[in-house]
Amino acid sequence: MKSPLRYQITEFDCGSVSLINCIAYLFEREDIPAELVKAISSYTLDCYDEFGNLGQHGTSREAVRFLSRWIVDFSNSKDFKIKCHYLNGAHVNLQDITACLKNGGVVNLRTYLLDDEHYVSVTKIDEQYVYIFDPYYLINKEYKDSEVTLITNKPFNYNRKVSINRFLSDKKLDFALGPTKNREIVLFNKSA
Repeated sequence: MKSPLRYQITEFDCGSVSLINCIAYLFEREDIPAELVKAISSYTLDCYDEFGNLGQHGTSREAVRFLSRWIVDFSNSKDFKIKCHYLNGAHVNLQDITACLKNGGVVNLRTYLLDDEHYVSVTKIDEQYVYIFDPYYLINKEYKDSEVTLITNKPFNYNRKVSINRFLSDKKLDFALGPTKNREIVLFNKSA
């Protein structure tokens, strides 16, 4: 059985939640190893705030990169059928994102929301829109953006519909890829 995708429970756990959402999107609940969920929880929320509080500044790029390698090793050693590929900077491109999604995969993406870096899961794409599950709960009447539509009736798939133009922007705008040097994605697919 599939589980609906999750929302974050703090201001800082978008990285943890979006990575778990990528796994939940691909696999049935009974097929997801607890060890994988534990690893995601253990390796994320690794950034300190200005007062030295662990986790209060979210998840680092290094943690996501490390976790991507860990998942590949885990998949090989435990016979868990998943592939993931980490890309950053100029290596992030629409062709790889589209290919991953068209092959039934999901993409973990570092983007922007409300002027901060933020992790989301991209689950679908077409010529006009990118469909995203954003773990940050927003209310329609409070969030206004002509290039982003909040969706409330697709809890297993997505909750944002973002224009392709916005998504491809190199500006630090909500749900944009942003400046090339800051881009980061993890492509997830089931393996044979």
